[in-house]
Amino acid sequence: MNKILVNQEELNLTEKDFPVLIHGEEGSGASLYTVTLAVNLFSQGFPIVFLCGYPMAEEEFKKQLAGASYQDKVIFYTKEKVSEFKESVINPINSQRIIFVKNIELFEKDVFDLILLKNKIILSGDLNRCVCKKQILSTKFNTKIFFSSFDNMAFSVLRKYEGFFVSDGLKGATKVKFE
Repeated sequence: MNKILVNQEELNLTEKDFPVLIHGEEGSGASLYTVTLAVNLFSQGFPIVFLCGYPMAEEEFKKQLAGASYQDKVIFYTKEKVSEFKESVINPINSQRIIFVKNIELFEKDVFDLILLKNKIILSGDLNRCVCKKQILSTKFNTKIFFSSFDNMAFSVLRKYEGFFVSDGLKGATKVKFE
């Protein structure tokens, strides 16, 4: 299983780190990082509901788990199944699940109206191309991870597939360590 590193140390998110925002343009490494983060949270026992643009996220999730079963704890939806995703999110039986939305630039306001009310969320994608950029930025995120420059923040010291991690107690370079 791949690991998430911050300043070369392994990271395991806890409840206090939520909500999480991951910004990255296509090709920046944010997508692989997001899926790896989901695998790590699943491995810690967290149940997950995951909305993504394309089926490749679930394929990568399966690959990183190397055959381990996950269907009882992780529910994947693609952009064609947004209605089912929304039903799942409002279902009280799923209230303890971490909500991932990957490829945020592909989804409309109704998705964000629903999930930004929750605390255990991880939003990932190109925030600059997201129709709800202002709505998202008005939300307080305890953890922010940048794989691409954003507004007036530039991270020129980062190499490809590295991000900049910022939370209350931790700040620095972050990346996926392949195992």
